[in-house]
Order: sequence, then C-alpha cells, then structure tokens
Amino acid sequence: MELGFRGERFLHLNNKLVEMMENSPLTSDLYIYALGYFPSAAYHYIYRPNGCDEWVLKYCTKGVGWIELYGKRMALTENHFIILPKGVPHRYYADHDNPWTIYWMHIRGSKAAILSQGFDKPTEVHASQDFQPGEKSNLFEEIFQTLNEGLTLRNMHYANLCLAHLMATFCLNDVLPKDFRPKEYSENVIKYVVQYMNENVEKNLTLDDFTAFCGYSPSYFYRKFVKETGCAPMKYFMRLKIDKACFFLINTDMKATQIAYRLGFRDPQHFARVFTAAVGMSAWKFRKQQWNE
Repeated sequence: MELGFRGERFLHLNNKLVEMMENSPLTSDLYIYALGYFPSAAYHYIYRPNGCDEWVLKYCTKGVGWIELYGKRMALTENHFIILPKGVPHRYYADHDNPWTIYWMHIRGSKAAILSQGFDKPTEVHASQDFQPGEKSNLFEEIFQTLNEGLTLRNMHYANLCLAHLMATFCLNDVLPKDFRPKEYSENVIKYVVQYMNENVEKNLTLDDFTAFCGYSPSYFYRKFVKETGCAPMKYFMRLKIDKACFFLINTDMKATQIAYRLGFRDPQHFARVFTAAVGMSAWKFRKQQWNE
C-alpha cells in the first residue's frame, strides 16, 4: 500500500466528487482522481497486474525508482517523469539504496489520453531559462493545498484547471516562451488579488470578497497573502485606502469626511482614527503640512 512514509501526503477523492468533476463542463476532459507526495519512500512497492483505471503521473525529484512496463524495467531518476497508461499492467518500486522522492497523480479525462501519448517512458524535465523543475513541485503543492483546504466545487474546479497547466509544463515543455517568467502559481494569484484591491480601493470590501475573487478558503488565502506580502490582507487593503486618502488630501480640496465616504468608510470617525494611526497625524494636519512644504 502507498502508506507509511515519513512526511507523506496524499488525497483520494470519493466517487461522488469524482462524478461531479466528470460531469462538469469545466473539468470533464481532465481531472484528478488522487494525488500525493512520498519523500524518501523506502520500500515503496506497487504491483497492478491489470493496470489502473486512470493514467498515473510519477514525477521523481530525488533518488531512484524502478518502473516495469511492457515487460521492460526502466529507472526513474531525479527530474524525470513518466505517465503510466490506463489499463496496462505495471509494477513500480523505490530503489533499495537510494529510494525515490515522488509526486504522483491519478488523472482521468479525454485530455489525459492525449497528453500522455509518448510519455510512457522516463522523460527528463528540461529546465528552460525561465521555468525550472522546481516550478512543477510548486504547482503540485498548489493543487494539493487547494484541495486539502476543502473539497468544495470551487476548490476542485481551481485545482483541476491548475492540473491542465501542470500537465502542459510536462508534456508541452518545449514550447514554453523564452520571455515568460512564471512564478509560483500562488504568487500569481496574490498578484491578481493586489491588483483587484487597487482597482476597488474605494469600495468597502471584506476578506470574503477577496477569497471569493481568487477561489481560496479564508484560512489558506490569509496564509498565502501574508507569506507573499508580509502583511495581513485587510491591513494591506487599508494601507491602500490610506495611500489614496493622502492623494486626495494633496491633490483635491475634498474634506476629510468626503474622502472617508469616497473610500468606503461608513463612519468618518473610524476613518480619522485609522488615518492618524497609519500616518502619525490627523488628515487635517497632513494636508496642512503638505501645503506648507
């Protein structure tokens, strides 16, 4: 059984969830059945005499494993992957002396059959100038963490759309544009949230609005946002409001009360307290100071 490795993580979707993905127009052509991560998986061994009902992606990041497929024995080494075809008998196991660390996925859908063609043998992950092998691990992590935060329909849609990106980086690696510099998937999401904040700085948005925008659960979004920006989401949004207030104070003749309402504060006194705490002086003093300079 694929169990018992220190630091392992894995997730199998139940039949009801799989059926939802199978019937969803967003994901029916490519979706996850199971996924996991096994570090230094000593004595890892799987034998499927009748094959598997899914295509099985194995991505080795360290160590060595062995794949037996079509009567051949092949080594899967660091920065190599293989996609085991659906319904074909196979066996795989970790090397005794240098056991592999692997990310793995069981995937279904018509696109899985198409994308897997030609990758039923160990294939090296070639790093381009702008996309390193570690980026694939980041995408695996993004998918796993999204599903681990909650098996909601929105989370599953997001994870399976990420899966399409991940499969493209494996199977269409040679067409990655040279002038494109992908970041960790979550970094891109946070970047778009910050852009969304800037575009809606005059609205009275909440944490729920931001999580709905990006599709993350509140707890996962909060951790990711703090990790990428060093600041809590609502505190960051409030800073943007104060920056905009400073702009209005310097460049318009609007009163502080008008600015407060303009920036979505229902209570001008609340705005006054927040502004003073952030800037170190009242809005009136700030404006006077700027005009005197």
